[in-house]
Amino acid sequence: MGKKVKKLITSFVIISVVLWIICFPALADKVTLVGEVNDNQEIVAEDQIYTVGDSAVGDDLVRNYISQRVKVVGRIVEGEEGKVIIVEFFEVVEE
Repeated sequence: MGKKVKKLITSFVIISVVLWIICFPALADKVTLVGEVNDNQEIVAEDQIYTVGDSAVGDDLVRNYISQRVKVVGRIVEGEEGKVIIVEFFEVVEE
């Protein structure tokens, strides 16, 4: 193989690895939680506390549905202070 081909292959591998690292969080599985919104911008579900991450949907949830039981669909990531859910969809659950 020539130097140009080796350089091209190396560049391709490096770019692929960087893209994988950047895109990996987006590939996380969606989860569904049913719990209560507290006044600390968290959802308490199944004896776990999830901080609601910054998003328009999440902001609406924590501002307008405190003390309500909700069903939340989103992606969970590990933050500095525990589990964070990036809310994609939610609905109020009748008790």
